[in-house]
Amino acid sequence: MPTLRPILALLIISAIAVACSSPAGSSGPSAQTSSGGGQPASSAPVASTSGGGGGGGGGGANGSLTYQISGGYTASGELPFIPLGVSLFDTGQGGWVAYFGASTGGGAIIQLNTSSNSIANFGDGTVAIIGTAATGCTFTFDKNDASGFKGKVECHGTQGFKVVDASPVTVDFSASWDAHP
Repeated sequence: MPTLRPILALLIISAIAVACSSPAGSSGPSAQTSSGGGQPASSAPVASTSGGGGGGGGGGANGSLTYQISGGYTASGELPFIPLGVSLFDTGQGGWVAYFGASTGGGAIIQLNTSSNSIANFGDGTVAIIGTAATGCTFTFDKNDASGFKGKVECHGTQGFKVVDASPVTVDFSASWDAHP
């Protein structure tokens, strides 16, 4: 059952995020990016560099997403885009419901909803993080149509919870992506 933890956490945070979402902002600073894996939070600050992520290459043939989490939990990495069949462009909402992560097995999963109610969710079996404009996130889109999407999200003081006991964590979360079907 350990491989189901990230998926279950993501489903839970997706449902909560949809219930709590509001229209997103449209501008903000560059996302933070780096690569690596998750580990428990420490009191030392996390170093990161500014820049774009994905580029349509990286960890996936259809693009990827790079992310950085710091604060009450630290993690960073690059995740491949999981294309059509899992991710889809919703013409009615004008945005993507997209997933980044391993197509099989465990590990980190990031779900993005790039419609007018933009949402970014992270789950890795240890923590679940929900980011919306209402929770302090800024979404910037360079492209957001049926041919693909490219953008950034930056969240400061975003709330999440530990999966094992639902205790709260406060983090800064940023990601940048470039993906296409």
